[in-house]
Amino acid sequence: MKKILLIILAAAMLTSCAGGGKTAAVVGNAKITTGEYQFYLSSIKSQMKDTELQTDEDWETREIEGEKAIDVARQRAIDIAVKNVEYCKIAEKLGLDMTDAEKKQAENMKKQIILGYGSKSDYNKYLKENNISDGFIDMMCQSTVYHKKLTDKLSTEEPATDEECKQYYTENKSALESEYRKAKHILILTADPQTLQEYSQEKQDEAKKLADDLLKRVRAGENFDTLMHQYSEDTGLSSNPDGYVFGSGEMVEAFEQATDSIGFGEITMCKSQFGYHIIKRLQPEYSDLEKYITEKVIDEKLDSKMKEWEQQYNLTITINEEVLKESK
Repeated sequence: MKKILLIILAAAMLTSCAGGGKTAAVVGNAKITTGEYQFYLSSIKSQMKDTELQTDEDWETREIEGEKAIDVARQRAIDIAVKNVEYCKIAEKLGLDMTDAEKKQAENMKKQIILGYGSKSDYNKYLKENNISDGFIDMMCQSTVYHKKLTDKLSTEEPATDEECKQYYTENKSALESEYRKAKHILILTADPQTLQEYSQEKQDEAKKLADDLLKRVRAGENFDTLMHQYSEDTGLSSNPDGYVFGSGEMVEAFEQATDSIGFGEITMCKSQFGYHIIKRLQPEYSDLEKYITEKVIDEKLDSKMKEWEQQYNLTITINEEVLKESK
């Protein structure tokens, strides 16, 4: 669910992209236009983009596990596009209606997307220029809710067992450690944590001096945990004394980038809108990742179950390969 929501929000920040009103795929009686497909593709490419994927030529020549980067992006985009429609249709067939609270949740997602464009008029302009309907945005937001309802149903009927989760961990340990980080930090505030109103320059200078001093002390060998409990102004410390476990987009960007820049057991410092973070990166263990692993096992079960439901409800899927090949 998190990944789907990230796709939605990331796409909301994109500039205009190419796309017409042709059909990229058909799911049951629902068409996915090229404009809608390009919406997903642009977001996927944005998430995949790195120093080696800057130009159209890079996307055509660079490979990811033996496939051209652009082909990987195209496949991921059409997979998500199709699944979003499927989640809505299958949930409807199963009688999984949204509650009022869930409808509100979907509405709030849409509001975030509109805000991503700056104004309702800019949002409408984007839709018009890219042959995307307002109903398509509604469907994407609703599909996120329906995905959760389907995974909840499956978790109850076919829960992930300890054996399945541990096997997944063993087979995907390296990938999990790359996707999810674990870190402790000593936070020295330079702004009000609720309003983000910056402190006076004098208080900010004092915070910088203290942060620099603490960084030197931990690097010199003083106990990180002792200093963390003595000096950190993180209000979440009491509930996260062993550190935070997080995936992409779950922490402020500066914190994530700083964590990614060091290895297990190493220490660094960065500044975010909250203040100075003295960070110690830790190696996540099975117990730290169990929640994420369970979600992934259930998602795999859902992929398999979706195929059963497709046959049960005669939900045919047709992909227009020519449209995919032409997309950039």
